[in-house]
Amino acid sequence: MRKGKAAAAAGAVALAVLLSGCAMAGLDPQTLMRPPRSTGDRESIHQVLEKKTNNRLNLQYPRRGDYRSAILMHDLSADGSEEAVGLYQATDTETGIVFMEGKNGKWKETGSFQNSASQVDKVCFGDVDRDGRDDVVVGWGNALNHTSSISIYSDKNGKISELSYAQPYSEFEVSDFDGDGYDEIFTAVVSTPEQAAIARLLRVTDNMVETIGSAHLDTGVTKYVGVTAGKINEKQYGIVLDGAKSGGNYVTEILYWAQKDKLLQAPFFDAGTLSANYTLRSTDVVSKDINHDSLIEIPIVNPLPGYTAPAPDETCYVTSWHRYDSESNTLVRAMSMVIDKGDGYWFLIPDMWRGKITDKLDRETRTLTFYEWLPGPGGKDGAVGQALLKIRAFSKKDWDGGTASAGFYKLEEQNAVVYAVSILQPDNALSLRLNDIQNSFKLISSQD
Repeated sequence: MRKGKAAAAAGAVALAVLLSGCAMAGLDPQTLMRPPRSTGDRESIHQVLEKKTNNRLNLQYPRRGDYRSAILMHDLSADGSEEAVGLYQATDTETGIVFMEGKNGKWKETGSFQNSASQVDKVCFGDVDRDGRDDVVVGWGNALNHTSSISIYSDKNGKISELSYAQPYSEFEVSDFDGDGYDEIFTAVVSTPEQAAIARLLRVTDNMVETIGSAHLDTGVTKYVGVTAGKINEKQYGIVLDGAKSGGNYVTEILYWAQKDKLLQAPFFDAGTLSANYTLRSTDVVSKDINHDSLIEIPIVNPLPGYTAPAPDETCYVTSWHRYDSESNTLVRAMSMVIDKGDGYWFLIPDMWRGKITDKLDRETRTLTFYEWLPGPGGKDGAVGQALLKIRAFSKKDWDGGTASAGFYKLEEQNAVVYAVSILQPDNALSLRLNDIQNSFKLISSQD
């Protein structure tokens, strides 16, 4: 279950600061042979690890995921107190994991294991064996070269047990996917010579890893560049995979547990083509909660009028964000935008512009101009009409100079760059008011 994860994350952050202080100065924590000393409980935990490694402690840090510290704090016994999990380099070819419990400031080992992998890929917490206590789910090895495996560690009345799952994965997540109040392990693997791409939903039953559902995935995906678990609509929890294919193409796949049918569903997978090409695009935009409504939206990308794929630049496409309605098996559009990754912003396309405008980017002057689109007879072909507005990124120096910026209104300023707009045809029926333009313009943040 997900109880205690906030406290565990806070403990992990505190330990990361204490034990990885050198990394704050730009050093790779993976190269730290001996972490800096700390005090109190942290010192006692450190001593247990030093003893375990004969004073040759070399911490191992998970490569990915929400838990990136080599020492993690989490309540594994459901007694309200946190236990410690330590990861270290055991030998040149093996990695070790140590479990510790503390009482009155004194910590002791309660279990330890070694794995033949030379690195830790990812660590998750969740109650996957449905006993009311969170387990530790560790991904070992390298998911990119298919040498990955999963181990599940459980606290059984003070004794730590290990359960291994040897099937390789490309991605895994731990969450309550079927809504039963307990967590499951979701795995996805790209195609290999041994098997086609497949997703599985796993849980632990009677000390065995049980597959409760599986679904085929796009066989052309070579790696996953985005993985997001969460609500895909108001009623349904799921996971969204963004995958890279050959030729610079990308697809999105949604997977969710259909409670009525007791099946893991992959609605975008086409069994005829073994692909999810309905979402095929040549831009690298990935799924996210784009409008902060707590739902995952997926991008459907199409060329603007006058362009065909592959277009010269990402600004030649309109990216429409959709949520998936699992009851009707349809996509519901939330918003559409043009994205300029080069200058770090996006511009919302109003409904009255849909199908009626196109654009052109001048990268030299950092100017994106929107034009009216005049469709040809029967909606075929067409021509560029009046220029409606242009957005330009000015250096702060040029903006303050005043000459080049004449006729522009300031929208945003960031990192010595001023973003401004010029309204070119205020009397055109498609012209936007300055207030609407300001509301439609947004700088791309790290969360976007």
